[in-house]
Amino acid sequence: MEWRVVLEMTLTSATGCNKLSKGFTLIEILIVLIIIGIASSLIFLNFSSASSIAKNQSSFQNAFNFLTEESIVTGNIIGWHANNENEFSYILDYKNTFIENIDNPYSNNWNDLSQFRKTYQSSDGSIIDFENYEKGLPLIIFYPSGENSGGIISIFLNDYIQQITINTNGKIISEITSD
Repeated sequence: MEWRVVLEMTLTSATGCNKLSKGFTLIEILIVLIIIGIASSLIFLNFSSASSIAKNQSSFQNAFNFLTEESIVTGNIIGWHANNENEFSYILDYKNTFIENIDNPYSNNWNDLSQFRKTYQSSDGSIIDFENYEKGLPLIIFYPSGENSGGIISIFLNDYIQQITINTNGKIISEITSD
């Protein structure tokens, strides 16, 4: 009998297993907690990316809806201009000359997006990089009929590209594409 106890003690100390102990070791619990932490952080990051995409789309939707309604109500042609630092809107005359700024309460916060490259593709296919765009010409024109010139705004984020399509009827569609 004595040799069994010695053998069992030798196996227990060599393998770390004991037939009498039940439960998990501290290492096993730590590994499970680390795996749960990594999985939950990945889910949180994906959720925060999705919510920022939805926030961008709703921000553009609100801003462009306001400009469409302002153009219809006032009967003025309104231009929307943007560069890498800011965006603004103004009333145009029939020659597309600047008349007066418009305070848009739904203007986008470009400070959040200033570190990312942004482009605008007009309906004729020409692409304008916001970083180099300083011209006084508007990117999108809103007409009193409720239509606009439309286009696609692309925001090049770290891992993906968010494309915001502005249809001429005012509908805005946001899509995510990979680099």
